Amino acid sequence: MASNARSGSASSAHMLSAAQRETYHRDGFVIVPGLLAADEVAPIAAACREDPSIGGAICAIADSSGNAQDFVQWTERSDDLIGLMPYIARLVLNADALIGREVYHWHSKFVMKPPKSAGRFDWHQDYGYWYYEGCLLPDMLTAMIAVDAMDRENGGLQLLRGSHKMGRLDVQRVGAASGADTERLALAKARYELVHCELAPGDAIFFDALTLHASGANPSTRSRTALHCSYSAADNAPFTDSAPGHRYRPIEVLPDDMIRAGRWSSVFRNHEFIKLDVGGAVHGDSPISFQVVDPVTRSPGGGAAPR
Repeated sequence: MASNARSGSASSAHMLSAAQRETYHRDGFVIVPGLLAADEVAPIAAACREDPSIGGAICAIADSSGNAQDFVQWTERSDDLIGLMPYIARLVLNADALIGREVYHWHSKFVMKPPKSAGRFDWHQDYGYWYYEGCLLPDMLTAMIAVDAMDRENGGLQLLRGSHKMGRLDVQRVGAASGADTERLALAKARYELVHCELAPGDAIFFDALTLHASGANPSTRSRTALHCSYSAADNAPFTDSAPGHRYRPIEVLPDDMIRAGRWSSVFRNHEFIKLDVGGAVHGDSPISFQVVDPVTRSPGGGAAPR
């Protein structure tokens, strides 16, 4: 097992079964109910409700219709809960097992859909962009953890089951945004089953970097926040230096009881986030990037725009 390469006695009582690992490789994702308990994600949910700007760090990108989709991203470890969460055993060791060898933390992010917000993530593959950041192989994945309940009504994650078998698709301009090759995407939608994810707080999805996925707007009166922790195989670090935060750094695996034991300073008050300038680009190494828009005015130029 890949986890045997880990130093020390890292272990977890939350390891995926052989059947769950088989599902991941067959479908390109696996849903894991209760990977974290509701009380373990409750501090994050409470902090996001109290400060939806995440200490002023929140950013937004334009979707294909020009609407703003909120998110905030980081690569660094800290003593805050979200700075430690990507390193807990049940995430790291399961990522090791699914990739088949040692992984390291690529980046993490909050994806936030406030009530009555129009922002979407258009259909894409994560590796469609990470390829241009210097990763030779698609041996990468994301563990998405529901902070709030997620369903069709509030912009839940959608995936095409088995679409990872298509390999990497080209990135194209899609309206005001960027996304997967539209011709092949249409064929994928005709071939592969569309899965709408309905999750309770603490439920998780591990999905392959080649799996086509998207999420819709949130017309409901409920918030929809998810924590994404992404990992790459340790031998798949970028061959370019365009994103220093994505360099390989060995993981010191943290025990799963770290959350309930309160071995963290705050949820995100002291954490270092990636700062993006309004009007700038996200995934700027790819042929077609996303435009950063103002998360308050919902526009690239700071002028008033409907939320």
